[in-house]
Amino acid sequence: GQDYPGATLDDIDVDALARHLSPADVADLQALRELESELERQGFVRRDADGLSLTPKALRRLGESALKRIFAQLDASGRGDHDDQRTGAADERTGAFLPWRFGEERPLDAVRTVHNAVLRRATERQATSAETGRLLHVDDFVVAETERRTTAAVALCVDLSFSMITEDRWQPMKQTALALSHLISTRYRGDALQIIGFDRTARRLTPMQLAEVEPEWVQGTNLHHALKLAGRHLRRHPDAEPVVLVVTDGEPTAHLEADGSPVFHWPPMPQTIQATVAEVDAMTRLGATLNFFLLGDDPGLARFVDAVAQRNGGRVLTPGLDRLGEYVVADYLRARRGRRRSA
Repeated sequence: GQDYPGATLDDIDVDALARHLSPADVADLQALRELESELERQGFVRRDADGLSLTPKALRRLGESALKRIFAQLDASGRGDHDDQRTGAADERTGAFLPWRFGEERPLDAVRTVHNAVLRRATERQATSAETGRLLHVDDFVVAETERRTTAAVALCVDLSFSMITEDRWQPMKQTALALSHLISTRYRGDALQIIGFDRTARRLTPMQLAEVEPEWVQGTNLHHALKLAGRHLRRHPDAEPVVLVVTDGEPTAHLEADGSPVFHWPPMPQTIQATVAEVDAMTRLGATLNFFLLGDDPGLARFVDAVAQRNGGRVLTPGLDRLGEYVVADYLRARRGRRRSA
């Protein structure tokens, strides 16, 4: 048989299989073999001891494609404002110039300042037929306008519980996370993104790990653990704007005990709710608001996040699956411009 590590579709005996399958099934197999070969040739998949796996090139293409679709939705809905236009003392030049004022922190533009002085002196000569003797005047000085680009520490918590797969929410969740990762890695490289997946327990995931993660058929939605990991991420970046985004379809049903062991119970135990709310309060003290993206219509989840929003000041959004990415990316762009609240 062909059931061994490293087996490929090329190892299948098509002639033997054709004796047991229809011509259409055999044609499908041949098409899959050609697709596998082409993806490997183009560098989108690679083969190792565990079989085929995605390459970084494939991950970038997945994120880029998902982000393009999201930006098309944002532009169509009029929500596609991607930059912070506040001017300030640091970061990127806009190309515009401003008069210098005492105490100005923006960078002085020497070329434009000298240019202004030359024009002024030429005008003075025409008006008085004499040199004034002033090489530079305070009004000649200009500074370069800059855009204030705050950095953000972003924790994206995504639900990996088995209901996400049974309700067809798995792929939209993955596409959304990969799109956000691609956006941050290409346009906001100063931001620090941590993806956190949670079911009965939570764990940190790289974009590649998220792309390849498979559902585990275990019960439990351990938002308590996810927020603990999010808090650690935010504390590692104390000067950044804290952004916490949670994508979930169920109310908290699991938490960690003091010894680190997970506890699951349905319906949720008071201890689970108390532990989760304690982490919400910890987020609040860090100056972070929690914005929830609810999938489905779980009434218990709705009650919980409404109470959290009132307690923490965050938002609750209920996007359809086809607009999940649009909502998450737009909210990230809005949140990273926010002013830090005092802890």
